[in-house]
Amino acid sequence: MKEIAFALDLVDDPAGISEYVEWHKKVWPEIMRGMAGTGVLAQHIYLIGNRLFMVLEVEDDFDYTRDFGRYLKETPRAAEWDTMMRKLQRTVPWAAEGELWAHMERVYDLNEQLAKAGGDPRPLQSAGPILDTHHHLWKIERGDYFWMSPDLDVLYRDYMPKDLEPFLRQAGVSKTILVQAADTEAETEFLLEIAESCEWVAGVCGWLDMDSDTFPSRLDRFRRNPYFKSFRPMLQDLPEDDWILKPRVLKNLAYVAETGTAFEILTRPPQLPYAVEAVKRTPGLKAVVNHISKPFIATGGMEPWASQMAQFRDYPDIYCKLSGLVTEADHENWQPEDLRPYVAHVLDVFGIDRVMFGSDWPVALLAASSYGDVVNALRTIVGPMLSVDGHRKLFHDNGSRFYGL
Repeated sequence: MKEIAFALDLVDDPAGISEYVEWHKKVWPEIMRGMAGTGVLAQHIYLIGNRLFMVLEVEDDFDYTRDFGRYLKETPRAAEWDTMMRKLQRTVPWAAEGELWAHMERVYDLNEQLAKAGGDPRPLQSAGPILDTHHHLWKIERGDYFWMSPDLDVLYRDYMPKDLEPFLRQAGVSKTILVQAADTEAETEFLLEIAESCEWVAGVCGWLDMDSDTFPSRLDRFRRNPYFKSFRPMLQDLPEDDWILKPRVLKNLAYVAETGTAFEILTRPPQLPYAVEAVKRTPGLKAVVNHISKPFIATGGMEPWASQMAQFRDYPDIYCKLSGLVTEADHENWQPEDLRPYVAHVLDVFGIDRVMFGSDWPVALLAASSYGDVVNALRTIVGPMLSVDGHRKLFHDNGSRFYGL
């Protein structure tokens, strides 16, 4: 991978610049899909005053004249982008004759050097570090992934830290929470070993048998490991939708609340009302709903999911992960707009202080072409809804506080 950078100036037209910024946020996923096909791994645009800086992370054999020209020709949005930019742009003083985007000889440190060019950088995308609160890693030969089968195509292979690390770097993700994918303690031990050897895994969400008299002692043992941050039963896959209301499970859930351990709620709409009831019966429980409880996004269904989720509004220790959205949408034809009503409802119910970003990688690859697609889809949706401070809470601070990082 290499980096190349460019700069241009914009005309003194605040309204036009504002229009460009909002348009750029809206079409970001489509822009990146087009660029990815020509060897661009990531694009960062910074606006300082009227000067625009573009930094591209590209494949080693990327040629700007050849490959960026191909992107402009082959990507449907490119013509619209070019037309809009030509109304606003002017060349910087050091541009060579005929250049629009002036090549910069080296990539600046964007947090330090760019500031010297005229103020603090104001990136068009969300600023600050990103904490991915939900992803998986697995090794098939371990043999305890009951749901895994060859027909799952892209998922039926090993996914280990080396497979995810390049995408985290490209997306600006600094830390992650590694989440269980098998209902065994052996897999939890496996994930804890990964966390101990991988600098960017900040914690693990494991699994424990809650319908067991030995649950309290098992939980106490795992809580002694500093990387053990939470756990979840796989409620969505259990034969009884109301399993969480079994007397022994509720008794153990009360112990979870007593110890202050974080609990993760993995449900689909059929199990959701029983999870709500379990929260009501367990004072002091600290929990987070995974994947916004998997509403039927592909068909546009909102109820009864929306009403059931709304019952969490008055429980300040119950959070929600904005994760797993694309896999509940139409895998072949989804777009950010399909996800928007569900994200808006979650933000309304939980508020900006109780939501967090999760990629659900690699499961998200069933519907998304890349890790970056998932990040950028959420950025596109929340861009008009949140302030810079709100972005930072969603993409980092809330998850960091919830998991005690």
